[in-house]
Formats: sequence, structure tokens, C-alpha cells
Amino acid sequence: MTVVTLTRARGVLRAQLDRPERRNAVTPELLDTLLAAVDSAEADPDCRVLVLSARGDDFCAGTDLSRGVPAEVPDAGTEELPYWRLLDRLTRTPVVTVALVDGRATAGGVGLAAACDLVIAGPRAGFRLTEALVGLVPAMALPFVARRTGEQRAFSATLLAEDLDAAAAVGAGLADLAVEDAEAALRRVLVGLSRVDRATAGALKEYRARLFPRDARLGNDAGRVFLDRLTDPTVHRLIAERAA
Repeated sequence: MTVVTLTRARGVLRAQLDRPERRNAVTPELLDTLLAAVDSAEADPDCRVLVLSARGDDFCAGTDLSRGVPAEVPDAGTEELPYWRLLDRLTRTPVVTVALVDGRATAGGVGLAAACDLVIAGPRAGFRLTEALVGLVPAMALPFVARRTGEQRAFSATLLAEDLDAAAAVGAGLADLAVEDAEAALRRVLVGLSRVDRATAGALKEYRARLFPRDARLGNDAGRVFLDRLTDPTVHRLIAERAA
């Protein structure tokens, strides 16, 4: 079953999350498909922009915990988890990444949007980090959220599970534009991006990464923090109560 629909047009690869009945939740298949989309965008020398969007009322609901904790929790090990790899790739790829959020971005879905270079928030957009409500820590999403909002704003939004609409997300730095017509705004942004060649955009992103480097160990640490909480019995109880 299709989880992401890919379309190409004039130097743009669009990846539309396409499982609205599952709230476009983060699954291994979704992560693999989006990582492959980044690969495809990079492999096409004419591709300048990768757009992430979604069909339905949810941009992305994060990991699906509606049925409780997964029976098999991955071992933290020494490798970065696929979710972290995707967010890291979105920030580092020479292709400009744009998140078109016109629905609810929840938990890991907030991180997915925040990892993109530009975030357009439509009238139905909402951003909420809900992990703390079930005893989890958004360890992998938080660095990308904080990169946009600043440390304290990311911390308070997580601790309070704040529900931010489009305007509030712009105010917090989580989104760049709050618009009434998301598709029209995307077209305007793409026109603007067409004036900057891919090599220049890539060089700008690379220089930004050098100016504000992430600790190379952070991906592994973030994965361990998240998985440690996911194996806690209290977390299991809180998740089961919310799923009931």
C-alpha cells in the first residue's frame, strides 16, 4: 500500500504522505520511502527542491502508539535510528527541503517539519509535541525543533505539550510562513527558490552546518534516550491508558 506519493515537476520532487487513515504516522516503511526520496532528489542534477506534504487532516502524527508500545523495541546499539537519519539528511542534503504543513503535525511529525529548510503553515496547521504526556522524551526531534525555536522555547513547548496554530508556530520560529492558501504560498516560494541554483543552496546549507555544528554523537545519544523511555513500565501504562 502506498505510504508516499512522489511527483516531479520543473526541478521539484514532491513527496506527499499518503496514509490519511493512519494519520500519516511514522512507520519503518514511511522512513525508508522518505529516505529514498532524498536519495532520488540528490541523484537528479536538475532537482533543486524536495517538498514534503500530506493528504488528509494530519501532516504527520509521529510514531503510531494507538495500539500500545510495539512488541519489539529496537536495540539502541551504536547505529543512528532511521528517524534520526531522515531528519539529519533533510538538514544536510544540498537540495532545499520545504515542509508544506496544512494539517496536524504531532510528536515526531513536528520534528519532520522542523528538519526542513522552510516550513509553510496552512490554515489547518497545528504543531504539538505530545511525547511528555505519555512519559516519553522527543530526544530525536528536539534538536531540530530547538534549531528553529531556541533551546528554552523548545523545552517549554515540550514540557507543556503546547498546541500551536500556524500563527503561533511562526511566532515561535517553528514555521516560516502562516498562510491562508498553502498551495499558492508554495508556488510563490518555489518561484523564489528557482532564482538560487542548487550548488549555491547546498553551499549555504553546508556553511550553516559548520557555523552551528551538531555533536557527532548526538544521533546515537538521542536514540538511546528515546528507547530507554520506551522500555519503561510507567510509559507502557501511560500509553495503554491513552490508547484505551
